[in-house]
Amino acid sequence: MRANPIPEYSISSLSKHLFWETPVDSLDWWENREFIVERVMGYGQIGDWEIIKQIYSKEELKEIVMGIRVLDDFSIAFLSLVLDLPKERFRCYTEKQSQRSFWHY
Repeated sequence: MRANPIPEYSISSLSKHLFWETPVDSLDWWENREFIVERVMGYGQIGDWEIIKQIYSKEELKEIVMGIRVLDDFSIAFLSLVLDLPKERFRCYTEKQSQRSFWHY
């Protein structure tokens, strides 16, 4: 259950290219939070990040990003810094470390 009500932002306020294969009106800020944050971190602009910070508290963002399965190294480093969260706490970081690469070079 959320501690704070979601501010009056529409998901359509985010960049249009973030949800190219998903109908935006089917997304919910709370139920699809990992998907939304993952897309903003992977493909978003700084304005999208600013909206995300208004939607979710710092504690909520910590909880969300620790459960995301796929984030690039830049996003992990950025989130680790701004959320004061060791990268080892990120699921995507620890799972990536344990996966063997397909290419052995």
